[in-house]
Amino acid sequence: MALEKPIIIGRQGRSLSPKYTPKISPSPSEPPQNSPTSQYFVAWSLPAAGFLTLGILLAYLKLPWYGLMMWILALGLPNLILKRQYSLLILSLLVPLGYLRYHQWELKGNPLELFTQQELELEGFYDGDYFRIDDFDLPKAKVVLVSREVLPVGMLRLKGELAYPTTKRNPGGFDYQAYLKRRGVLMQLFVDELITAKPSPPSFKERLRRNITYGLNSKSAGLIQAMTLGIKDDLGDLRESFAASGLAHILALSGLHVGILIAALGFLLKPLGLRRYPLLILLILGFMALVGTSPSILRAGLMVIFALLFLWLGTGKLETWPSLALAALVSLMINPSMLFDISFQLSYLAVMGILLFSNPLSERLKGKSLGNLSWWHWKEFLLGSMVVSISAQVLSLPLVLSSFGNLPIFSPLVNVLAIPLAGFIIPLGFFAGVIGFIIPPLMSLANFINGWLLKLLIIMAELGAKLPSLSWGEIAPIGYAFYFVAVTALVLWLYGYLRPFRMLFIIAVAMMSSMASSTEKSPPEIVYLDVGQGDSSLIRLPGRIEILIDGGGTPFSSYDMGARTVLPALRALGVDELEVMVASHPDTDHIEGLVAILERFPVQTLLIGHPKGDKELFQRLVDAAERHKVKIVEVRRGEILKLKGIELHFLNPPQNPYDEDNDNSVAFVAYIQGARKTYSALFVGDMSDKVEREIAFPKVDILLAGHHGSPHSTTEAMLRATNPERAVLSYGRNNYGHPSPQVIERLKANGSSISDTHSHGAVRIALP
Repeated sequence: MALEKPIIIGRQGRSLSPKYTPKISPSPSEPPQNSPTSQYFVAWSLPAAGFLTLGILLAYLKLPWYGLMMWILALGLPNLILKRQYSLLILSLLVPLGYLRYHQWELKGNPLELFTQQELELEGFYDGDYFRIDDFDLPKAKVVLVSREVLPVGMLRLKGELAYPTTKRNPGGFDYQAYLKRRGVLMQLFVDELITAKPSPPSFKERLRRNITYGLNSKSAGLIQAMTLGIKDDLGDLRESFAASGLAHILALSGLHVGILIAALGFLLKPLGLRRYPLLILLILGFMALVGTSPSILRAGLMVIFALLFLWLGTGKLETWPSLALAALVSLMINPSMLFDISFQLSYLAVMGILLFSNPLSERLKGKSLGNLSWWHWKEFLLGSMVVSISAQVLSLPLVLSSFGNLPIFSPLVNVLAIPLAGFIIPLGFFAGVIGFIIPPLMSLANFINGWLLKLLIIMAELGAKLPSLSWGEIAPIGYAFYFVAVTALVLWLYGYLRPFRMLFIIAVAMMSSMASSTEKSPPEIVYLDVGQGDSSLIRLPGRIEILIDGGGTPFSSYDMGARTVLPALRALGVDELEVMVASHPDTDHIEGLVAILERFPVQTLLIGHPKGDKELFQRLVDAAERHKVKIVEVRRGEILKLKGIELHFLNPPQNPYDEDNDNSVAFVAYIQGARKTYSALFVGDMSDKVEREIAFPKVDILLAGHHGSPHSTTEAMLRATNPERAVLSYGRNNYGHPSPQVIERLKANGSSISDTHSHGAVRIALP
């Protein structure tokens, strides 16, 4: 009697097709690649992360979650009941959970708030990054130290003052307070004195760092410790070179570093079979504990751990999308505020871009998926690397442009050359760090080889930084919407759901709509930037005419105000070139930042007062202008500069200079043509009351108070003559008593409305 074909019973007793042929089980050392468990896992991980994210967004926007929940239930409940599948209904409960988790995080109090703005003596442990207060008089908390001297790692007793970190103070600025709060750091401690110190013996991380950097020059040492341990304190100019060349992700520990490390370790441990998976999980956990759990490291580490765990348990290979979703789910459950961290956003958008675009793009270009390309063939390797690099940038492009104001056009090509090099440098660096504890000569040999590789990578970054880049300003929400409409059309075409003509039509409409929304004629504007205890103002006119007056500076500090504050603000505001730059006088807090601007930004003309060749900083400014072929013009009292829509009438300095540099400040009235009338704004630098008495001031609409509100400027006589409707004070934390209460009283008595950069951040005044 012939045997009947077997009937295989599936889940819930349903019979499967007799054509179904079970796959042969793999060897015990390798788990199945596509099991029902992993497929079932896909069904809940993606919507779970989506629902939790939605709840967090609703809490952030302060919208009620219950309305959305009712909509979800009304839409899906009948279908769920009829099919007896309750998983989606259960997962939708993550919406209120995400809402409550974020709300709970936002309501966390600050136990140090009562101790701000007072001199304190604090004891605690400093690990090189954060100071953990361990004092009976204060709550235990984590703060950042701000000190002019390098402080040792260990138990310290400090005298200082607690203050809140800065928020986003300028266009293109960084919300340092929110960044620290997301990492559990409450305050900054401005250190006045180190009272006692009990340095700790070098930690394992410090000893590993010494091994990794042994025998390398300063640049190579700074680079390798950033690439392996995430220590970026000694990068110097390399930070800018790598950012300008599109290689900044190599400096920030991320999935690239975890991937390279796990690939190297996996290859070494392959003979262990299944036993290698728990060992690899432990090593990844150790690596995360060593370098810290930044959003990108947490994302990459969790993805790898989940994938290894599934393989170890024999449940099948975990696909990348559910792995990514599960990593996001766990990360946001731990800290829901990370959803709004730019490193979190860039990390996930980059991976999502690779998953969405890599294979379909490769198939369109080569006729086969990325997984089938021959990596031994240099042309296919080049193509695959370019496709992955471009795919990683598609979704994150507007965020990068809006946040950093600059996108290296040739970064995919530079990455094709640099990433394989990093694939050798990172494992070799860790090998040197570990082997240095056992066989020091092998450490020296590894670092000798790595030294040459690091020099080559630095050369690539410096050459790449000189290539053209795309500059952009901050992008409005409507700009993001138009961009992702175009990206959606591209995705639908790549996956065969949209014809090419329709895809191009949608992209063209999105581009034209975006251009129409961004080309509205904006009125002239004056932006008084917050540069701390200094001055920097920008006049913006229709037709992309911009004038920068001073650039701030930080005496007795290595902080580059021009490169790190003024330049990002210019880019965020969409400034592509400065028609005029004014250096009011040689003081550091006015012109130090201008040097960085001249080195990195196109400028047509530099206006100065009387030259000061004996001032080193002023000479650096002039040298930078000459090196970049910027026209230098000396201005004098009574001269007028005319540009389209604006006239500058110079009131100072006179033909013969005063003895004091402050009194030789370039002072002028800017007459700016608005749509309704001509506005006037007065800039006086740091001139004293002695010079103010010699000048015939006209009536003005806006006044930038002289010398940051010094009592020896902005006199009653000047205020009677100018009678400004609005006054702006530019100052920061200082020991000079600026602004003087006398100046504030004078301005109030004059009836002027007062704004200041210390309280409000950048002050923006539109001139319609």
